[in-house]
Amino acid sequence: MDEKLTESGFTTPDNYFSELGNAIQAKVVTERLKAVAASDGYSVPENYFEQLQASILNKTTKEKKVLRLWRSGLLKYASAACFVILSATGFYFYDILQPHKKTVYRDFATEQLLYDIDEQVIIDHIQANDLQQTKPSPTEVALENYILNNYTQSDIASGL
Repeated sequence: MDEKLTESGFTTPDNYFSELGNAIQAKVVTERLKAVAASDGYSVPENYFEQLQASILNKTTKEKKVLRLWRSGLLKYASAACFVILSATGFYFYDILQPHKKTVYRDFATEQLLYDIDEQVIIDHIQANDLQQTKPSPTEVALENYILNNYTQSDIASGL
């Protein structure tokens, strides 16, 4: 190492300040390694494993705490009221959000009324109102489709 003479008379080696941090860290690491090597490592207290099972059993069996879930009657009634409110709200919104069920029931009722009408009554009604087709006589399915598409339930009921 080349030493330089400074104006104040003190000398420092080349790259002293740039290598100072690395030198300090190396010194600290070596001291720690020496301390770890000198110690025996981890130690266990005397009779630790012999007393471990008894200690665990004493702690688990001795400390029995019973915590009541419902400490007061007011909490019971408040939770029951909340349950009733939530259930009623759910049923209310379920009915509002399911409007198609009501129309399905009406459609079933209408279809059932149409099926209950005798076919001869329908044929007589068509003949009386001069609704005959010039084509060959329709099949039963075509006749039913015509009635369902062109007449309402009230029209059929009033014509009887």
